[in-house]
Amino acid sequence: MKIDKPKLPKELYEIDVASLLDEDRYISRGIIRSWGINELPEGKITFDQIHFQDVSFDGVQFEQVEFIDCRFDRCDLSNVNMGEAILHRLEINQSKLVGMQCSQSRLGHVLIQDSVANYASFSFSQFKNVRFQQTALSKSDFFESGFTKVEFDSCELDGANFTETSLATIDLSSCTYEQVTVSVDKLAGCTVSTEQALGFAKSLGLVIKE
Repeated sequence: MKIDKPKLPKELYEIDVASLLDEDRYISRGIIRSWGINELPEGKITFDQIHFQDVSFDGVQFEQVEFIDCRFDRCDLSNVNMGEAILHRLEINQSKLVGMQCSQSRLGHVLIQDSVANYASFSFSQFKNVRFQQTALSKSDFFESGFTKVEFDSCELDGANFTETSLATIDLSSCTYEQVTVSVDKLAGCTVSTEQALGFAKSLGLVIKE
């Protein structure tokens, strides 16, 4: 599956976080390094062609935020609320997304890799060309989401919730989990290993007899 990379310019100007606290709603073509952001102006904000490095978002509340052509390296987005977000051509590397709320969002051409996203919520979201790679997603929530060309590569999925989400064409065979929650009528076409099939059986309430 091909995922388009963020279209970042070779030269980006340094952005002072203090400038984010004014009335500007459109932040573009810059780099933000080693800052802690715990508040932003009210209203919808668009980040376009922004490279975030070692930035901590301390439970920030976004309103329909847009991240377009952005990259996050070693950032902390734990407990951030970004419901109804638009994420397009986005990369997240070696970052923390624990408890992040990203419900009712649209994700296109997104790569999340080498990160920790336990307890993250993506319920009621639409995914297209999205890859989770070597990422911890224990207790994550994908309730009633739409998957189009989505990959889970070597992820930890124990306790993940896929209720009312079609897993057709989804390959979970490289992932690890003891149990996940799924809808029986949405399982057809999902690829799992023999060992993983036992996890599905447990989630369906079956008793496995040795």
